[in-house]
Amino acid sequence: MGTTLLINLVFDILRYAIGSMFLGVLFTILGVGLLFFLIKGFYPKSTFTPISFIVGFILFFLLSFQSVFICGAFKVKSMADEIEVSINRYIPSSWKSADQEISADDSQQIVENLDKEYPLFGCYIGWADFHGHTASNVAAAMVDEMHSFLNKFIWRRVGWSLLFIVVGTFIVIKTLDTYYGIKNKKHTPVRKNRRNSDF
Repeated sequence: MGTTLLINLVFDILRYAIGSMFLGVLFTILGVGLLFFLIKGFYPKSTFTPISFIVGFILFFLLSFQSVFICGAFKVKSMADEIEVSINRYIPSSWKSADQEISADDSQQIVENLDKEYPLFGCYIGWADFHGHTASNVAAAMVDEMHSFLNKFIWRRVGWSLLFIVVGTFIVIKTLDTYYGIKNKKHTPVRKNRRNSDF
């Protein structure tokens, strides 16, 4: 079930945020390139090894994956007003006039209807329970919950990205140091004990 939700989430992001994804991948390429440039600046006499480029490729893949989710989250945030209008459309007018409270089943039904129109919304806050809110304020409550969840989601993705960058940088630097050390050892003359020629 978790895998299915993840696959649906990726396809929904492709559907809604293809333009943002392109920018995210572009920024990732520039970021990884800048990282290698800075490492080269700190270690000008070192040479990148094949392992360095493999690490760079893995880092690019991981960061691109995170950027996809970040772009999708920002896309949903940008659709907040549109989503709120849609939520109000799913609430019966009779409920609004009576200022009726929403039950757990009613709120879940609204979320399910909204999920059909905006699948990303359901992927992010489909689990939320909005019972106790009135028909007149449940839409604003859902949008507020969406913003709160997405902000935390984005910061988690940023945190993972920073972790990947730190680990990747460490591995690349250690690879450079190891390679450079071996190179120096190969070219360092070995001093032998000189024998006294008089004997």
